[in-house]
Amino acid sequence: MKTVLWISRHVMTAAQLADLERVMGEPVRLLPWRDTVYSLAPLTPMLAECDAVAAVLPPELLRELLRIAGRKPVLRAFSERRPTGRTSVLPDGRQEPEFAFVHQGWEQILRLEITVRRL
Repeated sequence: MKTVLWISRHVMTAAQLADLERVMGEPVRLLPWRDTVYSLAPLTPMLAECDAVAAVLPPELLRELLRIAGRKPVLRAFSERRPTGRTSVLPDGRQEPEFAFVHQGWEQILRLEITVRRL
């Protein structure tokens, strides 16, 4: 059994877990971190317990995660947005089409380079 650190405020879906087990080649035990991540320092001890990391993080934190994860794979799920045909009403009264996020697969982040210019 492989252990995967799951960094997301959301519970992993059944489709994501089944596909993650396919990717990892065996059953997976999730180590969930559901709090908002402002710093990776609290997660560092958990990295020692896992075989891989699956994360939903902004690019600058993903870049840092790649650095501290060492040789452990850093993964992220990708999804397709499918219209549900329903409309959501926002708190300010505006309406917008509703979408469902449908799991499409996992990808391993190999390198993340960000070039910015402050405005």
